[in-house]
Amino acid sequence: MRALSIGNGKILVNLDEFGRIIDLYYPYIGMENHTNGKPVRQYIFTDRLYQDVEWKTSLSYLDNTNIGEVKADTDNKLSLIAYDFADLYEPLFYRIIKVINKSAEPVKAKLLFLFDLDLYSNPYGDTAFYDPETNAIIHYKSKRYIGIKLLGIMKDFNEFTVGKNDIFEDVNDGNLKGKTIENGNVQSALAFSLSLNPLGSEKAYLTIAFDRTLQGLRKLLKRVTSTEIESSFTNSYMFWKNWFNKFKTKEIDEKLRDLFQISLLVIKNHMDQNGSIIASSDYSFVGVYGDSYTYCWPRDSAIAAHALDLAGYGDLAVKHYAFISKLISEDGFLFHKYNPDSTLASSWHPWLMNGKRIYPIQEDETALQVWAIAKHYEYYKDIDVLVSIYKDFVKPAVRFMMRYIEDGLPKPSFDLWEERYGIHIYTVSTVFGALKSASRLVADMGDEVLSGDIITIARYMKEEALKRMVHNDRFVRRLDEYGNKDLTVDASMYSPFFFEMVEPEHVVMKNTIKIIEDLLTVNGGIIRYENDYYRREKSQPNPWIITTLWVAEYYVEIGDIQRAMKYVKWVMDRALPTGLLPEQVYPDSLQSSSVMPLVWSHSEFIITLDKLITIK
Repeated sequence: MRALSIGNGKILVNLDEFGRIIDLYYPYIGMENHTNGKPVRQYIFTDRLYQDVEWKTSLSYLDNTNIGEVKADTDNKLSLIAYDFADLYEPLFYRIIKVINKSAEPVKAKLLFLFDLDLYSNPYGDTAFYDPETNAIIHYKSKRYIGIKLLGIMKDFNEFTVGKNDIFEDVNDGNLKGKTIENGNVQSALAFSLSLNPLGSEKAYLTIAFDRTLQGLRKLLKRVTSTEIESSFTNSYMFWKNWFNKFKTKEIDEKLRDLFQISLLVIKNHMDQNGSIIASSDYSFVGVYGDSYTYCWPRDSAIAAHALDLAGYGDLAVKHYAFISKLISEDGFLFHKYNPDSTLASSWHPWLMNGKRIYPIQEDETALQVWAIAKHYEYYKDIDVLVSIYKDFVKPAVRFMMRYIEDGLPKPSFDLWEERYGIHIYTVSTVFGALKSASRLVADMGDEVLSGDIITIARYMKEEALKRMVHNDRFVRRLDEYGNKDLTVDASMYSPFFFEMVEPEHVVMKNTIKIIEDLLTVNGGIIRYENDYYRREKSQPNPWIITTLWVAEYYVEIGDIQRAMKYVKWVMDRALPTGLLPEQVYPDSLQSSSVMPLVWSHSEFIITLDKLITIK
């Protein structure tokens, strides 16, 4: 399980529940995991080898900063505290480790790390060697160089070895044999000797550096000293404490504020310096499905950018909008998902259906990005900043949405859950919201005729939705490819109020929320839709974080704060002690049953909290 995420836009590092490094992403956030999902093993050797899985470990973000704090008891004699963080500027990851002797006797010990790296996420053709120029172990392949350094105050690590498939036997006896180079599926190990006085302590410093060249990596490694790391720690701590000043949260509950701040960190850490925002850095699904959540979905990332806008981080949101504006197709839409380097990602949406050519898209993804950009303009009025984004993306996307209509409603595409084809109420709502919200930006950019046409089309779309997508005075989730109403109750039917197609108090909307609660509530949370089988292992479907927050957002809108807080509290109780939120949980234990963290979950929490503060 991923328990902490730490990054700086150039690297992203995940820790598992044992405090071990388990994911190393570079040079793109979410692309090329150089551990391939295998943990960096850590050990203490005294009279025997104490393995990381034996330690009693707890993790947290230090004072809600982007610094991980790991506390562990290895045995009745030794404990340790570690602080993990990324350099503010360079692709450098640091771990400051304080090993504490709890006994009244002196202790001789060794701190050991075992790295089993797979550069480019595959194990073939790697080289690992001891580099005497930097006194570090370097792993490399092609244009990926990773340097590992273990040092103390005024001294460096004193044992190392490299090899393949036999490293653990070398580690097990606490003495590394000092082999200097190996190639293929390689591993490396480093050891640092500790002389601990009674009730005393000693510090060690682990550094992992990343570069595309050996020369660049050596330059980074040569600047690494214990003094430099301590200075970087202080700078990072002060930076992240001040980073939250854009959003005033003094008057809200402390637990709400804590999860809000962690949610912002999760989004920030999953954002590449180029503006891409991935859905999750949890690599565990690769072994299950042969793929992962480490992609930029325009759907998830639009919601995340909107959350940043609400929290006052409009500069970060604009960076994402600029990234998205470069991805638009010639026809004016966005595809299913993208790699963090801007290339087209894997997909399961077909280009041919029932013998007819179709667009392999979810139109809501294009609409959500336009909606988020328009909302950004509504909040910040920074028209000069949006000129190129408007020209390159908003205008062609708006024209596509205006064209891609038949009989007043958007033509069929795939749904937000990426499972069904048809005309979905969520898609209709997001397209309506995008057109309505963008009309002001379009007019202010000088396209007043286009703005007028947008408003006319949006009004007609609303009329048609209320006429054709309602059954027994509640919304339906879709019209299938044959025009039939799909009466399955789906949490995404909340969308007409959120995207301002109808008022929250509209009778159809009230009835829709009621049936969502009546049929989709499982153990206090909201499932996606009736009989959902995705990741299902129990007799009931899994409740999701985002769907539960959707219902909370509705009750905030109508002023029923008590009912809204019931759902918000349910969500907060699903967070790890570190504050990370999953995608979904098991219906009985309410423990995570999917990726951790999910950026969308954290984004919806920020959106919900913003509504709560606005109402109050």
